[in-house]
Amino acid sequence: MRRTITAGLAALALLTAVLSGGGAAHANGVPQLVKLTYLEGVSNFGPKDAEGVLEFSFAEAYARVDVKNLKPAEGYTYEGWLMGSAKPLRVGVIPVNASGIGALDTKLEGLATYDYSLFVVAARKSGTDQAAQPSDISIAGRFTVIGDDASGGAAGDIRPGQLPETGEASPPSLRERIGRTITIAAAAGGLAFAFLRIMQRRKVSHDQRSL
Repeated sequence: MRRTITAGLAALALLTAVLSGGGAAHANGVPQLVKLTYLEGVSNFGPKDAEGVLEFSFAEAYARVDVKNLKPAEGYTYEGWLMGSAKPLRVGVIPVNASGIGALDTKLEGLATYDYSLFVVAARKSGTDQAAQPSDISIAGRFTVIGDDASGGAAGDIRPGQLPETGEASPPSLRERIGRTITIAAAAGGLAFAFLRIMQRRKVSHDQRSL
C-alpha cells in the first residue's frame, strides 16, 4: 500500500515538473543579457552613473529593459532603440520614476532583420519627430548575436532561420509564471488528495472482504 502511494505521488510530482517547466522555456536558444552603462563614444546625455540591463531574444521577438539612476529630465522621455547596420528600430518608451528606476517589457514590433549590435536608451525632447531616433543618447550596451546555431560555443541568442511572428502574445511575466506555477501546484495537490482517498477506500473495502 505504502509503495503504491509513493509511486503515485512520484509520478504526480514528475507530471507537475514537466507542466510547470514547459510554459517558461524559450523555444530558440538562450535569451541574451546586455549590460547598459554610460558608454564612451556613444553616450552624450544624462547621468553618468546610470545603468541597466537589457534582456532580449530575436527568436522570441521580445525585449525587457530595467534601468536605475536614470532620473527624469524635464521635457524629455526615454526610449529604447536597437542600432546596427540596419535601420534603427524603436523598441519602446521606458518610463522612469523620480528615483531614476524604470522598466520596459515589450514585443519587438516591426523586426525585419537581425543586423543589430547596439542597444541605446535615447532621450527624446518633447515636440520632436517621433519616427526619428533621438540624437541624445544616455546609457547603451553592445552585443553579438550568434549565427544559425551555437556551435561556436558563445552564449547568447541564436539567429533564427526565419523572422518571428510578432503578432503572438508576449512571453509571460514573472508574476504570470508564479501564478501559473501556483495553479499547477494546487491542481497537483487536489489530484494527490483524490488519489489518496481512492487508495484508502480500496484498503477499507479489502479489509471488509477479509473479515
